[in-house]
Amino acid sequence: MIRRTQRTLRLSYHGRIIDHLGIQMYQSPVAAVAEIVTNSWDADAENVWIELPKELGADGEISVRDDGSGMTFAECEERYLRVGWQRRGNNPDEVTLRKGRPVLGRKGIGKFAGFGIARRIRVDTTSWQTGERTVFELDLDRLRADEYVAEGGEIPVEEYQGPWQGRKKDHGTLVTLRDLGMRRRPSRNAFAAAMARRFLLTERAADFRVFVNKKRLPKREAAGQVQFSFPADYRQEEIPEGLTVEEGWGVETLPGGQEVRWRILFYRSPIDVPELRGISVFAKGKLAQTPFFFSLSGGLGGQHGIEYMSGQVQADYIDSLPDDLIATERQRINWEHEAATQLRNWGQERVQRLLRIWQNRRNEDRLRQIRDRVSEFEPRIGKLERSEREVVRRALTGLVQVPHMEDEDVTNVGNALLTAWEQGRLHDLIDQISKGDTTSGGGLLAILGEAEVLTALNIAEAVKTKILTVGGLKLHIERGELEAAVRDYIAKHPWLISPEWETYRVEKRLSTVVREAAKAANLTGVDWDKRVDLVLASGSHLLVLEFMRPGLTVDYDHIERFEHYVRTIVTRVRAATASPFNRVTGCLVADKLHEDSTILSKLEAMRREEMYAQDWPMLFERAIAQWQDFLEALAARAPADERLQALLGTST
Repeated sequence: MIRRTQRTLRLSYHGRIIDHLGIQMYQSPVAAVAEIVTNSWDADAENVWIELPKELGADGEISVRDDGSGMTFAECEERYLRVGWQRRGNNPDEVTLRKGRPVLGRKGIGKFAGFGIARRIRVDTTSWQTGERTVFELDLDRLRADEYVAEGGEIPVEEYQGPWQGRKKDHGTLVTLRDLGMRRRPSRNAFAAAMARRFLLTERAADFRVFVNKKRLPKREAAGQVQFSFPADYRQEEIPEGLTVEEGWGVETLPGGQEVRWRILFYRSPIDVPELRGISVFAKGKLAQTPFFFSLSGGLGGQHGIEYMSGQVQADYIDSLPDDLIATERQRINWEHEAATQLRNWGQERVQRLLRIWQNRRNEDRLRQIRDRVSEFEPRIGKLERSEREVVRRALTGLVQVPHMEDEDVTNVGNALLTAWEQGRLHDLIDQISKGDTTSGGGLLAILGEAEVLTALNIAEAVKTKILTVGGLKLHIERGELEAAVRDYIAKHPWLISPEWETYRVEKRLSTVVREAAKAANLTGVDWDKRVDLVLASGSHLLVLEFMRPGLTVDYDHIERFEHYVRTIVTRVRAATASPFNRVTGCLVADKLHEDSTILSKLEAMRREEMYAQDWPMLFERAIAQWQDFLEALAARAPADERLQALLGTST
């Protein structure tokens, strides 16, 4: 028998209980701010403005402002500051007062999510009903007080303004996260994209808009990146039984009678970030399960398609059950619960079928593309013997069957295959590939290996020609034979002088500027005759070249005139704000630069302003050495290939 007394016990909570409310689960800005946006939705806000910090440190802040209903002083105390207060109560279908939206808040602790990234949360709220304005701040260190409390500690009120009709129009709430604990300042674009992936609210409700640094959240994926979108791309014979389509979303009913809506995409290229691959599950427009594949494991048809797959499932019923199946931080669902198991089974079946469809559809597209590409190769194929043509066509067509081969890869390997055949290489191997299975990749690797050698060989032969040509020019210079034709050739082929000028082309748009600059610098007279004056461009870089007559002894006056010439061009280019150029470099080629110490000092000063000088022998010696280094690097790709090694041995 239990004896009862009049004595009572009091339940109390340690201040550090806040650490056990899951705030450690919100240690990313996206996760923390998403909870505040959820409160804005429940407050019937139409607009939410998020401002990211311009800098971290003591003054860094993240602010979230909305035009929702706001709170009265009493609501701040009785609802916002009451830990675990559930707005829905026992009604899972609770809706908001003004707009009739489904209420998202369930656990009553999301308000503390900001403590995952900040030590202080400031709330400034104005009620739409009374016009009251209340401002207070929650300090994590104070809330973690090393004591036991029953009702909680007092929260100082920074400012309070009583009811006033004129203030109602300013209703809404501003939440500011201060004393941030983040190591890196979040990128606006990455943050906005991640926020958009957490919510379908902005797509489901036309009267709910979220802005990050004054720009609205993106709604959908870039259409050009998507190859297939289901259910829109189903063929008639592929449509699952019972599926209907509403505004691009598939609508189906689970065996238990629950409705789900879904959309699954396959991208043209693998999704770079593994965490973004898979299917996200949303409940009432808010993330409930981060992207996954419904717990499927290996052995799937078209399994490599999971690298291309992304999608969303709307399963509102998950958040309307008596049992709360969604984890505190809304990252995962309890899939062992009977109500969730039905959704998991449906998802597994849908993903498996779509992967098989994707594989078949992608192969069809590849075959169509390769046929188009084969037709592009027809002029080359037509030159082959009749018995060879079909072999090469079949081998090219077989490339499409190789997993992970992107369109550009197919083109490159196809060219390599044709080149290998044309040069009498790999006939037996290509014939074998045309008859067999290329998906194993063995034959493909052999072709790729030979293709790399052939590519290096072709480039090496071109480099060898350049080395020999530069050597010939060097002899002409040494003999004092810089004929007009040779000078013109250098002007048209500046890459001969230096490999780093390979991408530069003669810039003709500035011809007037160059002529005026040469005139201003007085680049006239016999000393400047037979010079090759050249202005090259690559991207935003302008390269001004002056080749003085070989054998001429350069003096201080020559150097100053060249400096004046380059400075004038720099000034004109900078003054033209619409010009594509933002960097100008000068290079003077002349003989006997080392014979005057005053010239050396002047050249050293000019070098700091990107005006350089070198003599003719040095110019060609450097060019030959640089091209030789390039050739050795090519030969290193295939040290056992006699053709490349032979070129290396005869290059000097």
